[in-house]
Amino acid sequence: MKYKNYKVEDFVRDPWFRAWVNETNAEAISFWEKWIMNNPRAQDKVRQARHIILAFSEMETPMPEERKAVIWKAIEARTGQAQKPAKVKAPIEKGDPWKAWLKVALRLAASLLIILGSFYVFTHVRNSVNEIRSSENIGTTVFNKETGERERKKFKLPDGSLVFLNASSKLTYRPGPDDSTREVFLYGEAYFDVETDEARPFKVFANGTEITALGTEFNVKVGQSDSATIVSLVEGKVEVVNLGSGRTESVYLSRGERAFIDPAGHSMKKSNFDIEMESIWKSGLIKFQDTPMPTVKAVLEEWYGVEITFQNKHKPNLKVTGQFDNESLNNVLHSLGYTARFDYQLKDDEVYIKFKP
Repeated sequence: MKYKNYKVEDFVRDPWFRAWVNETNAEAISFWEKWIMNNPRAQDKVRQARHIILAFSEMETPMPEERKAVIWKAIEARTGQAQKPAKVKAPIEKGDPWKAWLKVALRLAASLLIILGSFYVFTHVRNSVNEIRSSENIGTTVFNKETGERERKKFKLPDGSLVFLNASSKLTYRPGPDDSTREVFLYGEAYFDVETDEARPFKVFANGTEITALGTEFNVKVGQSDSATIVSLVEGKVEVVNLGSGRTESVYLSRGERAFIDPAGHSMKKSNFDIEMESIWKSGLIKFQDTPMPTVKAVLEEWYGVEITFQNKHKPNLKVTGQFDNESLNNVLHSLGYTARFDYQLKDDEVYIKFKP
């Protein structure tokens, strides 16, 4: 609850938030992805805080020699040092005169380093802050969509990419730092038809997984606590990075390949899949092709937002085949009951199935 009352500076100071920005902790990444989607009003502050943290992260790297030369010339121009070397008066110590002049030189060097460093920090932070203030993206291109149970949406993102959002899902879109990337945070399932833009990669963050694409079509399904996150590529090529493995683990997918990331994020596997079956849901179709009953149960529960209970055991290896185009649950169960030989009762959001001998 405390994060809802955070100001920009609170986010900047928070170690847990910085771990998400710097991608140093898989749990932090997963937590903040979900928190941002659930708190759209805070996203402007989150974005500004992220810019500031990234700016200071850049400052921690050594200053390039070219940058030093530019700053040095600016200091010379402002102080007139290039034309009029400063005269430094200092007491001459008895003994070795070089020691006295060495102390003077060190003092002068220290002063110049302070000026040099201060000038660099000031200009760097000022430019970063000005960039944040002048950015036209803040508060205008953050884009949120959410679906309820049994609800599916089709829409375009601000960059022109087409999205099909499945039931009980949430999506947040925003430009990345300097508008150099397009970033989507997903909970649930979505199909993406990405608008090609080679200068701005399209990234999807989903439950500790990062998917990067330029122009392609793919499906992402974020698993619940006990199921895998699945990335399925329909067209083009994508890179899938497992951020939850404690190390940088990635695979490249080609058409017809998918990646499974286990719930704990410890492993990632690649396999082939049926493209037609994977993307058919976005057109309102349910298709079973020699599908085992446990899978049929899971699909119907997710599609219609119900809970199905098998009241007795079905025959081993029972599989069903059928296709349904935007049919009601009652019609689907009625049809499947003939082929799978079962009776059913539908009570509100609960379904009871009893298989025949």
